[in-house]
Amino acid sequence: MDGSCFSHGPPDMIYTKELTTLSSYDVSVSFQEDSSLDKIEVLIRAPDRNAQVEEILARFNDRETFLDLPTEGGRSFRVRTDSIIRIYSQNRSNYVCVADETIRTTASVNDLSQRLDADSFLRISRFEIINLEKAVHFDFSIAGQLKIRLEENQTVYASRRYISVIRNYLKGGEAK
Repeated sequence: MDGSCFSHGPPDMIYTKELTTLSSYDVSVSFQEDSSLDKIEVLIRAPDRNAQVEEILARFNDRETFLDLPTEGGRSFRVRTDSIIRIYSQNRSNYVCVADETIRTTASVNDLSQRLDADSFLRISRFEIINLEKAVHFDFSIAGQLKIRLEENQTVYASRRYISVIRNYLKGGEAK
């Protein structure tokens, strides 16, 4: 692996915009326990429905289709989860690979894995997660290795420790 995520063409600007952090808003957060609820309910109270309220609502509503990636300097980039090809760690840095671009993030691979849909993303090693929808071919023919070809002409290898988990998952089981 060369750390590169793409093999051709200029970046497509997959992230939608740079985001401000929630702490930049004048926001008060509180918790109220209510045993009658069967799920978490979030209520946003504000003097009016302004741009800040709309962005906060969008962050909650888009949680499953967008992933906010913290980067150096406290900035954050929003990426569509269906555009992610893989997430990996290399040389003590973490990267999110989307189409024609690789974004360096300060979030750990473990943190990102917990925020992604387990039906679409699969851990193939301690240091790498792939988007199953971007997997083109799984090659189990090499003794003791699993070679996975992804979109954008990328090839990755699963850790030996994860091969049986991946095989089970592909046969309709669960990834543990």
